[in-house]
Amino acid sequence: MSLLLWNDFLAFFAMFRRTWIKIPILRVYGPIEMPDLNERIETLQQWINELQRIRTTDPIKFGTEEAVLSEILELIHAGKTNPVSETYADLELQVQQQTAALTRATNALKSQITERETAARKLRKAYNDLEVHLQDHLAYQSTLNQHLQEQIDEQKRTQVLEEEERALTEALRDTLATMSSTLDLDKILDHILDTIEQVTPYDGTNVLLVESDLVHMVRQKGYSEKGLEKAWLKQRIPITKLAVLQQLIDVGKPLAIPDTTTSPMWIGFPDLDWVSSNVIAPIRSNGKILGFLSLDSATPGYFTQAHAERLQTFADQAAIAIQNARLLDRAKRAAVLAERNRLANELHDTISQTLWSMSLITERLPAIWEIDKQEGQRSLSTLHQLSQHALAEMRSLLLELHPTSLTDTKLGDLIRQAAEIIANRTELSISAQIEEQDPAPPDVHFALYRVVQEALNNVVMHASASHVEIFFNSQSGRIDLTIQDDGLGFDPAKIDAGHLGLSIMSDRIQNIGGTLETISHKGGGTLIKIAWTAPIS
Repeated sequence: MSLLLWNDFLAFFAMFRRTWIKIPILRVYGPIEMPDLNERIETLQQWINELQRIRTTDPIKFGTEEAVLSEILELIHAGKTNPVSETYADLELQVQQQTAALTRATNALKSQITERETAARKLRKAYNDLEVHLQDHLAYQSTLNQHLQEQIDEQKRTQVLEEEERALTEALRDTLATMSSTLDLDKILDHILDTIEQVTPYDGTNVLLVESDLVHMVRQKGYSEKGLEKAWLKQRIPITKLAVLQQLIDVGKPLAIPDTTTSPMWIGFPDLDWVSSNVIAPIRSNGKILGFLSLDSATPGYFTQAHAERLQTFADQAAIAIQNARLLDRAKRAAVLAERNRLANELHDTISQTLWSMSLITERLPAIWEIDKQEGQRSLSTLHQLSQHALAEMRSLLLELHPTSLTDTKLGDLIRQAAEIIANRTELSISAQIEEQDPAPPDVHFALYRVVQEALNNVVMHASASHVEIFFNSQSGRIDLTIQDDGLGFDPAKIDAGHLGLSIMSDRIQNIGGTLETISHKGGGTLIKIAWTAPIS
């Protein structure tokens, strides 16, 4: 094969490298169907290598193959009339069609790529927007959760405060009920200390009262385990030695000492090293400090100013109890003094006068007996009568000096005795009709007896009556008592301010839950009707 033909053959292969065609080899090797260009070239290269090998090893066979190759090259040179030329034209047309199709496909692909890139950008933007929205939503949800948690915490704090306030209110109500049921100061103070422990637990507490410049421990709780209770009750401490108490007197407000080891106001006492926290409130009334209410704890930092404010409420109740106890003590002393004065007047007006009359009679009796025995007998009878009157007066006074004896005697008998005493003093005609005498409660018993005394005294002092009728009946939980005189009478709507008898009687009956009715008119006497019914239990 000449060099020219070989170059043409290489040019023919170069044409195959630039196009996508099928190569028909019709003679020895048959048709070559290769879809891939590189694979086609590799196959043709193998074919050429095979031809070269045959040329060397089998010249006769190579001649045949060379004739075939020459025929192919001639067809290539012919171009216009041979099948190769036509095939090339077809191939070129196919290449153009495929190129146009490829261009269209490429443009479509570019369009799709552009659309996809646009969609991708939109998707990225949407994703970014979603991410921003999600972050905002998470931030909003976080804020909502935080606010919700704050509301829950606030609600819990409010609930705790409400429970504490409810417990405090119940404790105060319980203390007020105790104060209303008794005037015993020690019982009230013990109850206050017990109630405080339910609201504010403590390890020790005490109540101090101010006496001049000294502080006196009057009640305490929680120190018996440490052997300090009796010793503290005996102490009277100068208030100048207690800085915290002096400040409370100056300021008048409660104070909490969270840590006694770091507070300059805390002054320790022997055997009180265990006290690590203290709160104290002044017991005050009308701007005056009566004492102090103090709580101790062994836990450092236990008490706060909130405990101090709460303790002040109980200190105010203690102030009321102390003030009431002092007023009661004054009232008792005043009542004792008034009773002593009354008894002195009674002794002077009754027994003293009677004894003086008896003394005169006994002094004159021997002389009268010698002159006129009958007159002496009459004088002796008068002396006996006066002694009986004096004895009855003395018994009445002794009953009033011993209230237990007064309530132990039947009420009807007391009414009859009071009528006899008044009759003996004044020579007033008094009749007492006593029916049934079922026992009455002590306060009712005492009040009705006093009302009868007051009513008879009013008759003697104001009615100018000659006769009085008393009716009494106590039966089946009901008491009826009437006192009627035939005196001057009066208009109940026009009672002088200085006449307090009816007012006192009305107050006594009202206090025991009874009723009192006064019926009177001028010249027609007076009727007092009293009724009492036992309450249903």
